[in-house]
Amino acid sequence: MDKNFKYKRIIILGGTGSGKSSLAKRMGEYTGYPVLHLDTLFRDEKFGQKDKSEWESLQNSFLRNVYGVVEGNYSKVLPQRIDWSDLIIFIDIPTRVRMVRLLKRYLKNWLGIDRRVGYFLKKKDKLSLELVRWALIWNKNSRPKTVELLKNTSDKKILFIKDPKKLNLKNLFNKD
Repeated sequence: MDKNFKYKRIIILGGTGSGKSSLAKRMGEYTGYPVLHLDTLFRDEKFGQKDKSEWESLQNSFLRNVYGVVEGNYSKVLPQRIDWSDLIIFIDIPTRVRMVRLLKRYLKNWLGIDRRVGYFLKKKDKLSLELVRWALIWNKNSRPKTVELLKNTSDKKILFIKDPKKLNLKNLFNKD
């Protein structure tokens, strides 16, 4: 692991289907940093929510790392991740684009072509009405709250990006 990278503690935010998990995977591979996918931390294998004390403890344990990449929203524990981070990436794309990505992801998974990054091993994603509803309202309900929280964060590098695939990791991580 190159300890000379510009950023050491990264959090990635954005709506369902924005590309958070894929970007976190790329960053982990590039830097050698451990990656935490919050869905696997907060959810059990049936995608039910784990006990709050359990996931808070697991997240806090990960946040003791000097290096790492954390992807996911979970606004109740976002302030702790913001305090820990030195780089925040917000993937800001329209709902219609996220919905197309979400449907493609589930179709590929259902056909056995691809398995979602950041999900449980040996498990197939299930497309539920609740998840679709959440994805549809995220830009209206959760996005404004997250953006407001980030506006009030002054001591961190914050990037708002439209396409995580175009983020040049070499330019981002290497010191000037």
